[in-house]
Amino acid sequence: MKRQGLLIGTMFMASMAGGAVSNLWLEAQLGAQGADVVTASQVNIVDANGRLRLVMAGEDERGLASLAFYGADGTFRGAVGAEADGDPVLQFNNRAGASRLSMTVQGDDGIVTVGDEGAGHVLTASLNGRPIVGLSDGGRTPLRLTLGQQGQPQVSLLNGAGRTSLGLVVGEDDAPFLSIFDSTGAQRVAIGTVADSTLINLMDGNGPRLVLGVAEDGRASVSFYDEEGALEHVVSADDR
Repeated sequence: MKRQGLLIGTMFMASMAGGAVSNLWLEAQLGAQGADVVTASQVNIVDANGRLRLVMAGEDERGLASLAFYGADGTFRGAVGAEADGDPVLQFNNRAGASRLSMTVQGDDGIVTVGDEGAGHVLTASLNGRPIVGLSDGGRTPLRLTLGQQGQPQVSLLNGAGRTSLGLVVGEDDAPFLSIFDSTGAQRVAIGTVADSTLINLMDGNGPRLVLGVAEDGRASVSFYDEEGALEHVVSADDR
């Protein structure tokens, strides 16, 4: 839309000023650049056999200001360029002309895609200051690795609907936790350690209902909770 508005505005100004004035302005600008400057919208470089190997374009068919490379068979093999909004782009293709490595910077976020974007590929990015690595299959990314706000490592396995099915995290207190979710994304199981105690929480999607624990001193216990999350009953080794 910005580009369309700019073109409309340019056409309007040109029609108001007249062709002669526009030509004089262009000639003055070109003359001010000096004799060593070449101005062109596109430059094609060919090899000794006349085959196109390199194109420098102010705006190519993808809308990029780019430096594009071609194989001896004419296949597009890669490009370095910038989007209309200035975001840089780097792309490398295989012999069939399909992208296998691409990089871009969008705002403060850097994104690297390795592999076939329409099938299996690896996505590496820094989004909002957080590094992310994802293993993707087409439009899905069922496996993600990232760091939390405090630098804690997180691993997430997602289902076909894009909801977390299993999560592994090391908390700020260095305590590891494994969480299992149902198909709706509700947490059902949490396994981890808290203050050197081992806990297994069995949940109903809203909160814990049964907690199996082994304390630091080795004492085992089973705790039952009601639907409101209040403790109902505790069974421990001392009850034997």
